[in-house]
Amino acid sequence: MGLGTRFLSAVVASLFVSGAFLRATGPIAEVPHGQLPHEIVALTTSQNLLATDPNALGRFLETARPAPVSAEEKARILSTLPLDGEVTDFSASACQKLAALTKVLRATGRESVYEIKVIDVPQAAIGLHARAVILISEPALTLLDADELQALVAHEIGHEYVWTERERAFQLADRSRLKDLELMCDGIAIVTLHGLGMDVSRLMAGVQKIGRFNRERFGTANNERDYPTLAQRQAFARAVVKWTSAQTIGTR
Repeated sequence: MGLGTRFLSAVVASLFVSGAFLRATGPIAEVPHGQLPHEIVALTTSQNLLATDPNALGRFLETARPAPVSAEEKARILSTLPLDGEVTDFSASACQKLAALTKVLRATGRESVYEIKVIDVPQAAIGLHARAVILISEPALTLLDADELQALVAHEIGHEYVWTERERAFQLADRSRLKDLELMCDGIAIVTLHGLGMDVSRLMAGVQKIGRFNRERFGTANNERDYPTLAQRQAFARAVVKWTSAQTIGTR
């Protein structure tokens, strides 16, 4: 295993068991006070998200989408990633899965913002690195089907909306807040998938697959206490699906 592969493996090993998240290199700008006040409330807590009109949240996700990192910053971020450990030779099945990500990335304005890199590490993990790179481990690419991969990338896109708050909670070791922010990203992903007419159940299916794979091979992750349990995520996902479905029925 080369130095680059060991570096990437160490990074992934520090991630949580399902739906990886890497620390920010810098804060993103906060949404100005007074801008879309009723819709901003939706992203304060997971429970407030459920108290918000899904259509209003959908509009917020469009209008308050964080500005991407600059081209210069993106180039710098990419230059820090080792070449050793990147996977570039894919099967036809893997190519189809990666191509399927275009639908979600394009719909969320991230098609030209993120670089997609597949990495050779033993853990199954997907993560947003420095708001510029989606890292997908080779085991995750093999394990997940295309719909599950799309759903988990939608979750990672959700992290951009709470990036600064997540950094703050991480620095304070506020596990309760970290768990709630993770649920909020699940909620954002479900709203995104719902808006695209995609199967929202694939998010939790993918989370469960990755969690089972990693636990069977590596045991409990070091920072698993920073994240909600599978049961908590599944319960919240059911609540979000019910919330979006009821709103859809009510608007017909």
